Amino acid sequence: MRNPQGISYDFCRLFILSLLVVLLFQPALSKSQSVRVVNLKVAVDEEFRRDRDWRLVVRRHLANASRVFEKEFGIRFEIGTIESWSSDNSQNSIVDLLNDLRKSISLDEYDAVLGFTNQPRIEYGLEGVASYLKGFVLLRRMKPSTIMERMIVHELGHLFGALDLNQPGLIMSRKNPGSAFDDFSKKIILLNKERDFNIYQFPLSEDKLDEAIEIYNGRKAKNLEEVEIYIMLASIYMEKKDYDAMMAECLQALKINPNLPEAYHHLGIAYRRKGQLDKAIEQYKKMLQLQPNLPEVHYNLGIAYMKKEAYEEAIQEYQKAIELNPFYAKAYSNLGFVYLQQGLAERAIAHCEKALELYPRLAEAYSTMGSALILKEQYTEAEAYSRTALGINPELPGAYNNLGTIYMIRKMVEQAIDAFERSLEINPEYTQAHYNLGRVYLLQGHVDIAIDKFKEAIRLRPHYLKAHSNLASAYLKKGLLAEAFEECKEVLAIDPDYAVVHANLGYIHLMEGRMDQAKKKAKRAISLDPKLPQPHIILGLLLEKEERFNEALVEYREAITLEPENLEAQLNIGNLYMKKAVYPKALIHYKKVIDITPNHAQAHNNLAVIYFRQEMFAKAWDHLQKAEAAGLQVHPDFKQELKNKIK
Repeated sequence: MRNPQGISYDFCRLFILSLLVVLLFQPALSKSQSVRVVNLKVAVDEEFRRDRDWRLVVRRHLANASRVFEKEFGIRFEIGTIESWSSDNSQNSIVDLLNDLRKSISLDEYDAVLGFTNQPRIEYGLEGVASYLKGFVLLRRMKPSTIMERMIVHELGHLFGALDLNQPGLIMSRKNPGSAFDDFSKKIILLNKERDFNIYQFPLSEDKLDEAIEIYNGRKAKNLEEVEIYIMLASIYMEKKDYDAMMAECLQALKINPNLPEAYHHLGIAYRRKGQLDKAIEQYKKMLQLQPNLPEVHYNLGIAYMKKEAYEEAIQEYQKAIELNPFYAKAYSNLGFVYLQQGLAERAIAHCEKALELYPRLAEAYSTMGSALILKEQYTEAEAYSRTALGINPELPGAYNNLGTIYMIRKMVEQAIDAFERSLEINPEYTQAHYNLGRVYLLQGHVDIAIDKFKEAIRLRPHYLKAHSNLASAYLKKGLLAEAFEECKEVLAIDPDYAVVHANLGYIHLMEGRMDQAKKKAKRAISLDPKLPQPHIILGLLLEKEERFNEALVEYREAITLEPENLEAQLNIGNLYMKKAVYPKALIHYKKVIDITPNHAQAHNNLAVIYFRQEMFAKAWDHLQKAEAAGLQVHPDFKQELKNKIK
């Protein structure tokens, strides 16, 4: 009697016994050769599972392939679990089916996923495919079994950096693999023996990159037009941040095969990292014409759009990447970052939490969470997330920028500057750190340094509205009205309804003596953003000029209600009470100014005057010295009179 597959049951019993022998047998290793165990998750589609013996076939073939690797390289493959996989019947390319496998099966705690398919629609000619960087392998069922076992060995070789070769008779031959490894493949597999299977890290450690380049270049010198070598070298040069060399490898690959998708993808990454975003987008789109369902391309296209501040396009690309690979933690994290840029803290947090659920050691997600919590004014939690990010990746500029922002809010000025500077040591083109340093120096009264920092932020990000706006404020502090006006024009060209720029224009008109225009701009700013304190200060100054002091006081207090740490409003109230000789109340507000900015020269000088009038001469002298130390040229007669009183 025979089963529907035409295999006798007696034969099956013998087959099981022989399989047990195979599984129990382990080749002898030299004492000097350590064994690297690679834990596999096996996924088998419904077509492959139609054969009653599919489990035995999978285990037998993998056991035999593992014997080859253990004997040659000290690498053993072990099955951790076997999962069923419902493959997409609409796919007719094994590359697309690999993408479907990645979409359907997660790596979890395993090193790699080994998929088996028997899809009848898959075109012949490509019997297997593997991703070195992502740890996924897919094979179709082949007969006789010896061919399939060779193909398994061949594809597992790709996991360790071996490439398809245009040389017949070798296990890594592109067509009809033989039974032996060549010297080149042996060298590269041994170099990758201890490779990292974390998909968010490059497989090879930094100290092995140059050796890998030497091995691949040695093979490339044979001029066999083995196109994968160029792509592998491009990947290594990308890891070394040598983008010119990366591009050169891609262009050579395209001379051999003008329709090579990976070359366009790598060119896009190189252009993007060189800051040529439009060229990067062009290359990504070429890649998508050839292979539209690769999640990494949509992810990288999302980064390019994000850097162009085309946030809606970036969101669409990240969402597409997640649709194609629901386990794509970095896509969730970057999507959270885009929502953060739009001021949507809750959405940012939700997507970062999903990213961390998928990959709990994703430093960028912790950093973005920290930024979102700063936006929600939850500074203790923000600091904890930022420090967790740095514990995972000490070279993460965004996390240092978060800490700098928190220090700035806590008035820990020196620590804030150190954190922002550390961010720029890691990434000299980290725009936000330049901008935040400008803010710190502006608050400290170091206006020239602030101007330089804002200019650098604008050079790196020409449409950075906050940087333009703060640069206008810095020019106003120096009385450079024409320069401030030009910055306001830059902002209005980008966003005519940007409230802060209307407030800045109000200041400019006020300083020019154009009171009606100043009032109009202040009211326009309030209509655009009722939570903005600056226009209330302008209205307060206008009312003071009309000697409507009580009404001015109402506007200043409104500014403080909106922003309790608003230095200008606190100072103006202090000055108003000073004019009215209400010294106890003036004292309160000048002290608040010093709480906000300890080296504020005018506040110290005015406190000295108040304490002098209250005959508290020692305190008056102390504040007068602080005013001088802060750069104020105090009135010499007052200084001398105070000296005489102290004597």
